[in-house]
Order: sequence, then C-alpha cells, then structure tokens
Amino acid sequence: MSEQAAVEAFRRKYDCDPDVIAIAPGRINLIGEHTDYNDGFVFPAAIDQRMYVAAKLAERESELRSMETGTAKPFDARTVNPGDVKEWAAYAAGMAWAIREAGYGEMPNIQAIVSGDVPIGSGISSSAALELAFGVLWVYLAKIEIPMPRLAQIAQKCENDYVGVQSGIMDQMASALGKRGMAMFIDMHSGKIQYAPIPGGLSIVICDTKTPRALSSSAYNERRQQCREACAAMGVGTLRDATLEILERCRSKMDPVIYRRAHHVVTENSRCLLFREALETGDHVEIGNLMRQSHESLRDDYEVSSPALDAMAEACWAAPGCVGARMTGAGFGGACVALVEKDQLEDFRNAVLPRYKQASGREGALTACQLSDGAKAVPGRKNS
Repeated sequence: MSEQAAVEAFRRKYDCDPDVIAIAPGRINLIGEHTDYNDGFVFPAAIDQRMYVAAKLAERESELRSMETGTAKPFDARTVNPGDVKEWAAYAAGMAWAIREAGYGEMPNIQAIVSGDVPIGSGISSSAALELAFGVLWVYLAKIEIPMPRLAQIAQKCENDYVGVQSGIMDQMASALGKRGMAMFIDMHSGKIQYAPIPGGLSIVICDTKTPRALSSSAYNERRQQCREACAAMGVGTLRDATLEILERCRSKMDPVIYRRAHHVVTENSRCLLFREALETGDHVEIGNLMRQSHESLRDDYEVSSPALDAMAEACWAAPGCVGARMTGAGFGGACVALVEKDQLEDFRNAVLPRYKQASGREGALTACQLSDGAKAVPGRKNS
C-alpha cells in the first residue's frame, strides 16, 4: 500500500482531507540480533516498506481503522491506560499513553486510517513502524516538540510497558532515525549512531519465509531473564561487559542453557564490530562468513530460529550472487536478509525460491529493498 492509498481511503471514509499523514519505515537488521537489550552493538537499517497513517482531529473518542486488519475498538487518547486497548491498536493507544507519561500532556483524539506494506510478523518490525507513525502523528497534532531520539525512547516504553514485550530500543531507533541509503551501526550503551553505506554493487533482499513470527512476549521476556542470569553468574552489569574469557571462566556456575544464551550475545557483539570493518573494506568473504555465523549462533545458542528460517538461509547460501544471509528480527519465523550482487539478482531469485519450496513446502517471497529515511509527519494533501 502507498501513502496515496491511505489518503484516498480516508477521504472515502470521512469525506474530507486528512489533517496529517504520518509515515514510518520498517527495518531490517544486517547483524547484531538480541544484542540491543544487552547494551551491545547492532547494525539495522530503515527500509522502504512503511506504515502510513492518515488522520484528523476528532471531538469524541479516537477511531482507528486498518486497511489490512480492520477496525479497532474506540478509545480516549487523553486518558487511555495500559490494558484498555488490545491487538494492533495497542501500539497507537500506547504511544498516546507513553507521550503523556513522559510529561508532554494529553494527546488529542483522532480519526485515522492505517495502511502499510511492512509485513506483519515477518521480523521487519511493523510494531516499531506503527509506534513511530503514531508518535510523529501525535507530536504534529498536539503541536509539541519531541526530539527523534527521545521519541524512540518513548516508543520503547510503549512496547515494554503498554504492549508488554520487553524489547530493546533498536527497532524504534532505526524507524525514527534512518537515513536514505545508509545502514546504522549503533552502540546501544552510548546510543551513538555511525551511518554506513552498503557497497554500491550489493542489494539488500528481504527473503520472507511466509511463516508469521510466533515469538510470544513470554518467550522474548524469557530470553531477557536468561541474559540477566548469565550476568549475575559472571558478576557483570550487562553482557556488553562480558568477554569470552570471563564467560569460559564462569561456565561452571551456569546452567548449560544460560551459558549458550550468553555465548551468542558475546560472540554476536564481536561479529558486529568485524562486520563494520568488512563493510568498510568491501570484504565480501568476511561479510558472508559473519552473517552465516550469526544465523548459526541464533539457531544453536539462542534457539530463536525455525525450520523455515533455516531452510531460507540455506537456500540463500547456495544461490548465485549471495554475499551473505541470515535470519533478521527476533526469530521463530519471519524473514531472512541477504546481501546480493546486483547483477545476479535474478539468478539469485530463480535459485532461492524453488530450493526453499522444496525444503519447506512453502512459497517464499523475495523483495529487494532500498534504505529509507526515518519517520515523519507531513500536512494532509488537499484534493485538487
């Protein structure tokens, strides 16, 4: 769906132009999975698959309709609290609540049409895109100013305390602060972002397994608790502070599962640093090795892959033009991300999809994406 489709649907529904159109991108993560909430390193990028919200101020309760998933239960944005709104609209209601909780006052009620082409449940972070779209929308309509890094923090509070998933802030930072044509090397401890271009001869391809991500909040929160247990065993504040030497020295103090969780995070942080160097030098062999090691670690140590993700990654690794591939996102379904030689994109596609179908019995989908700017709100277009 496009921005124009959301605007036209709004006009059909309300017989007027929207006051504002909010746009926020999904994201892929090239490497650095489950390191963000451990104060480590990540390497995401905002992409040109986006969420769009066309909206106007309303006198009564907020009324939201998604073109993909239907109409939400109305709510009062001025007084909404955790538990009041469920399902997809919780991300919208949660942003009104989180902005209020951050001290910016009550948010006005709205009538809104939501649409987008960020696949839900595919590990491309439709949730963060929704949060940032409604974030910039309410900032615009309430006529307040919130710096984008702060809005990303507020969106994380929405995810953690309203939706109930104890995620890190990587997804929200990528959707808020993306730059066209750039990936983002983020030090989650300091919040510092270094923007990095992808080598010109490579395309980023989203390899959708068409198996919706089934990572429940309980499974995600369990991984976070396991990381905390590993920190306690090693006497470190976060897994960012751990090294392989410390981990091995303290291994006997840990349950084997806790050790594996920590092993993934410690080695993944190292892979992120090496990946940044490989991008800078254009070392395609090293890029591929690091992405494969990341996937295998997520599969074996962190145990968040799935048969479909493994089948897709393996199909990519064997395909012509593939520099590297790995699962992207929190796991248990969703998509892989691949870096592919541009002049071999078609050969890559023709090899991956049949191989994946043979291995999984499913029809996958491949989408070459562009790297995008972050979230923004723009005045509604008048119908000429």
